[in-house]
Parts: sequence; structure tokens; C-alpha cells
Amino acid sequence: MYTVVRLFRDEERHEALVDCAPESIASDAGGKPERFRVTLVDCDLLELEVGVTLSEEAYARLCDAQDRLACVQKALTFLDYGDLSRKRLIEKLRRTFPPALCEQTADRLEERGYLNDARLAERYAESYYEIRSYGPMRIRQELYGKGFTREVIEQALEPYRELDHREKIAALLEKKYTREALSDPSVRRKASDWLRRSGYGWTEISDVLREDF
Repeated sequence: MYTVVRLFRDEERHEALVDCAPESIASDAGGKPERFRVTLVDCDLLELEVGVTLSEEAYARLCDAQDRLACVQKALTFLDYGDLSRKRLIEKLRRTFPPALCEQTADRLEERGYLNDARLAERYAESYYEIRSYGPMRIRQELYGKGFTREVIEQALEPYRELDHREKIAALLEKKYTREALSDPSVRRKASDWLRRSGYGWTEISDVLREDF
């Protein structure tokens, strides 16, 4: 059995600090209680008040409540440092927390709008195409590397799938090579390979090199 010996409710942070001790040391001024940090919601659900005695089951629920809050706070810290896909966030959380809790935390953050793979993948795809000038195949690779599912990736690529990329390819070639350099077959092969690695298709690359250069 355990007893709540101190409790502080932080209404601004929506959290409670709960000091809880086994009955054997609850009345001992020299005993050191264990401190828990839980949400006010869990505090109220557990009916925590100073002097309340907790059963083993209630104490276990208090431990679970603390772990849930700690996992959410850790997840939000990771997201503050930079955007993450659901998969990558869970991978980071699993270094500290049980797999099931990590999944539940990701679910909760998705429900609250802190985690949205579809929206994030679309933002990445736009950045890769507009800023880094990657083609669809390279964008697919990059998104896969960030942990997005196949379904989310294909949805993010939809705006670029039917685009004619030849104008963009021509602009990339003009920026990187002179026309004189591209008259050399070996340079053209290198340019073609580079564009292929950048995510563009052979047909469009060949069309640009044949028609414009």
C-alpha cells in the first residue's frame, strides 16, 4: 500500500506533482517519497489527494500515467527540433519507452494534429522539387528514407507525376554545363547520369539533350 504525502497542482501546465510513499515510511519524516509527474486529468481520474492510500493496482496506474506524460513530452521535444514522420518518431521514442506506449503516443499526437504524415510528406515533396530540383524518382527515395509509408509517398507525388519536366531539366543543364561542354559525348553521358540520379526519367532527359543541346 502507498500513501500520497504531498501534491502540487500546476493549473497553468495542466500537470500535478505527486509524492507517494510506501506506508512503512509515509509517517517517517526522514523517509524519502517517490515523486510522480502526471496530467491533471489523470490526477483527477485517480482521485489523488494528500493522505489518500493507494492500492498496488492504483499505484501501478499512477506509474502508467507518469510514463504516458513523459512519453508525450519526449515526443513533443523531438518534434520541436524538427519535423518527423510517425515511423521515425516512434523509432526515437522506443529508445526509452515500451513499443506499445510509443504507438499510443503517436496516435494521440495524430489526433491532436501534432503529427500528420500526409501533410509533412507533401511539404517535403514540394521542397525537394522546387528548391533542390529533384525529380519524382529521387523524391520518392528521399521520402522513403524519412520513414513515410508507400501510400503517403504516392499521394505526395501525385502533383508531380503528370508534369512535363523537360523545361526543368533544360534549366538544370544550362546551370551546370555550357553548350560547348555538352557537345562532348562523355560529358553528355555524365550529365545524363547526374539527371537520372536527380530523379528524372531517361525519356525526358534524352529528349532535352537531343532537342535543346
